[in-house]
Amino acid sequence: MSRSIRSLIGGLALVAAVGAPSHAQYYYPSGFGYGGYGFGGWGETPQGSIAAGLGAFAQGEGVYNYDTSVANSINEDTVVRYNQYLYNSMLEARRRYNREHAARLKLDDQHYKDREKQIRQNPTPGDIENGNTLNAILDDLSDPRVMQGSSLRLANARIPAEAIRDIPFRDETDAITLSLDQLTEHKNWPAALQDENFRPEREAYQKAIDDALAEDREGSIKPETLARIRNAVSALYQKVKDTIPSNRQPDHLQAMNYLRSLAGMSRMLEKPRVDSIIAELEKVKDTSMGNLLAFMHSYNLRFGPATTPKQRAVYQQLAPMLAETRERLLGKPGDPAADTVTPRNNDQQPTALFHGFNDTHLNPPADAPRQP
Repeated sequence: MSRSIRSLIGGLALVAAVGAPSHAQYYYPSGFGYGGYGFGGWGETPQGSIAAGLGAFAQGEGVYNYDTSVANSINEDTVVRYNQYLYNSMLEARRRYNREHAARLKLDDQHYKDREKQIRQNPTPGDIENGNTLNAILDDLSDPRVMQGSSLRLANARIPAEAIRDIPFRDETDAITLSLDQLTEHKNWPAALQDENFRPEREAYQKAIDDALAEDREGSIKPETLARIRNAVSALYQKVKDTIPSNRQPDHLQAMNYLRSLAGMSRMLEKPRVDSIIAELEKVKDTSMGNLLAFMHSYNLRFGPATTPKQRAVYQQLAPMLAETRERLLGKPGDPAADTVTPRNNDQQPTALFHGFNDTHLNPPADAPRQP
């Protein structure tokens, strides 16, 4: 097992020798990342095996207690499949968006492909300033071939700390909403939860996810919708406790593990509070492109449109740096090996990542929207 995977498991489940509850905390200033993986701080070498969104998941609560089973529920294959699944979901979300965008612009396939090629390879100042070019390169660099293992360490171009503070980041939740939509297709619910007795709770959750998808396409998910998702998960948990006793194996275990997956991925939709992490840039002069990529990947962030002269200047500075990083790690634009991404097998969601988590922390009360 690789060192980074061991760090991940150790960070998610720091099991006490005497059997007391274990703890894990997001240590963003010190370079540990979430339990020793992911975004490791602005002054540290980025670490591999980054599971997108878990930085935001961790930051929301700060300190978690986990069962000892967490250590047994996470292995290298689970993390690799999880990263690959979210990446493939991101590609599918982009394809859906591109089809809708092309329709709005009334462009045929060839003209739209030419437009996308221009954004990636020969962008105009407007393509850079609206974030399209930076996000297109970010998509390429989100390939698990880059984000896992040692490749990210090669992204060592230096970025002034002041430049990162001026980036207008925006949330990226398309891949999560799409994954949840696929996960909650009727055929994917465990048999016990497909019982007619669970219809109201299933439909309430699916309606909340449908609304989140629609809001995501238009911009961002409303806090009220996120609260509805959390409350729908809570209702499903309660229904399982009331109707499927724990001695009904495997029905109870399958239902609870499925709900842990829904709860964990639903929590990743919540808006990350990254201001405190960006504030840490006050302590450093500059950082690396690898750290910026790890930060954005761990917190599901993208480049928003530049709206001020300073933001536009930062984007014009970052665009060639991102392009050079992409060329170094994946190849030159125009090279079929660099421009064509072939998703790996994606027929099963790697939901085991959440199976050992403590239900109390996966599924906190959500009677009111959380404050941003």
